[in-house]
Amino acid sequence: MGIFDRFKNEDKSPERKPDFKPDTTGELKDFHPYETGLAQAVQALSDELRGKGIPESRPCSREQFIALLAGISALRRTPGIPGPSQDCPDYFTTLPRCAAPEAEAECRAHLEKVFGITDGQSLLEFCRKEICCHSQYLDFVGFWENRPPFDMAELNEDAAGFFQAARNFSAQFYPIVGHKGYLAWDICECVGHLRTGYACGILDRGELDELAEHWIVQARAFENWADFAVSLVCGELYWDFRHGSKLPELNKGLELWTRLVRILMEDGTAWGSGMWYEPAE
Repeated sequence: MGIFDRFKNEDKSPERKPDFKPDTTGELKDFHPYETGLAQAVQALSDELRGKGIPESRPCSREQFIALLAGISALRRTPGIPGPSQDCPDYFTTLPRCAAPEAEAECRAHLEKVFGITDGQSLLEFCRKEICCHSQYLDFVGFWENRPPFDMAELNEDAAGFFQAARNFSAQFYPIVGHKGYLAWDICECVGHLRTGYACGILDRGELDELAEHWIVQARAFENWADFAVSLVCGELYWDFRHGSKLPELNKGLELWTRLVRILMEDGTAWGSGMWYEPAE
C-alpha cells in the first residue's frame, strides 16, 4: 500500500515497475516546482562531484557491491556492529557480523526498540512502509508527463492536497534526477537495513542475497556513484518533507547528507574507489 492509498475512495491502480526512460516529448503538465533553494544546492553538489572527476569504474564482487550500496549505514554507529577503523581498509566493501552473542543481542535490541524490527518479515515491512518513496515520485512523473497512474478523483480532499504539495516539492528535483528520482534513497536505506539484519543474524546469508538482488538490479539505473549520491540526497530531502520537516530542518538535512556523501565519494575504499558490480552475461 502506498502513502496515498489509504485516502483513496477505491483502490484501482495496478502495481507498476519503475521506468527510467525519460519522456522528452511535449510539455510537462501540473508541473509547479516549489522555490526552496534546495534544488540549486543539489545541482551544485552534482556539479561539484562531477567536477572533481568521476573515478574510473572498476569491477567488484557482488558482496562488495552490496556493502557499498549500504555506504550510509556503514557510517552510522549501530550498537553491536563494529564501526569504521583504520585497521580495516576493506570496511566499506565487506558485510559485518556481530563479534559475539552479546553484540548480536545488543544489535537486535536496537532494531526492535528503534524500528520495531524483530525478524526478517518485520524488517521488510518496515522498509516498505517507512523508507521506500521512489514509487511516489514515479506517480508524480506520470502526472507531469501526461500519463497519470490513477485518477485524482480517487483521493479525498485531504489526500489530494497532500499529493499536490508532495508533487510540487518533488518537481524541483525533476530537472536534476529525471526518472531516477528517489531510487538511490530506497536502495541505500533498504540495503543498509539488510546489512544490519545480516550482521545480527535476523537474516542468513541466503536470505540476504535473495533480498539484495532486487536492489542490485535497480542500481543499474545509475551511471556511477556520483549519479547515485545525487538521487540519494534528493530522496532524503523528500523523506524529511513528507514527515513534516520545514525549510530550516530540510536545510540541516541537506547539509548533513551532503557531508555524508562527500565522505564516501572522497574515500578511496568506499564510493571513491569507483568499484561497481557488473553481473556476468
